[in-house]
Amino acid sequence: MTSKRINRMVKGEQFQRRILPWGLGLILAIASFSFGFPGVAHAQFSENTGSAEEIFRAAYDNRYTWDEDFPGFAAEVSINHEGEVDQGIVRVEPDLSVDVINIDREEVRELIANQVQMEVTHRRRIPFEQIHGHSTFTLEGKDEEGAWQIREAGSQMESFYKIKDNIITQVNRTFDGIAVTVDTIGTTNSPEGYLVVQFQTNFRDANTGEVLEREDVRDFHQKVGKYRFLSYRALRFGKEGNPADKLNADTLMTIKAFQPL
Repeated sequence: MTSKRINRMVKGEQFQRRILPWGLGLILAIASFSFGFPGVAHAQFSENTGSAEEIFRAAYDNRYTWDEDFPGFAAEVSINHEGEVDQGIVRVEPDLSVDVINIDREEVRELIANQVQMEVTHRRRIPFEQIHGHSTFTLEGKDEEGAWQIREAGSQMESFYKIKDNIITQVNRTFDGIAVTVDTIGTTNSPEGYLVVQFQTNFRDANTGEVLEREDVRDFHQKVGKYRFLSYRALRFGKEGNPADKLNADTLMTIKAFQPL
């Protein structure tokens, strides 16, 4: 998502909901939430000692991701977006490119592709040094729940994180006048690292603090062979209140019948 596109959404008085998750995907990709390495033992690290960079790196390396042997897959996808249901096929190639076919509506194809691409981004392994090697990390104490508060400054935009139990529990970034906070609400553990199963995002005007949109995302994953795939995603949106309180999701996506390529 380009900065011009984000600005157009803000000027339009509210975000287009089908685009929000892709904006979040970009933020999470920049934040490098998920670059663990399946098959490699994760280092045990005590958060009671160590520098800000060591604490952040331990959480960074604790995420589940796919290894270099990932074969790609094709699967059936069904999406219920604001009351309309579409079904088709999604493919993730070994190079982690994404394609959606057999769905007529372009905006729905884009929505599915963006959701799957966000998941794929979280499974891509990129060395810590490539993303954060030129950054400076600063410890800013612990919050009331015992999470480390860490600020990152460097070649990218400044970021502020919370880390607890080797999990990145919060990411804060500001870009093009939009302040974004991503909170990890729930995780599940695997031998190869943890996966986020619920997260919430707040989008605010960085100057006024006005809430532009909130979203709640809940995921399930299915293990096929040695790999874990996103099999279910529920998205709830709401500018007022907590979208997690909504009885029905605004968007439900189900992926099933996985076939390795």
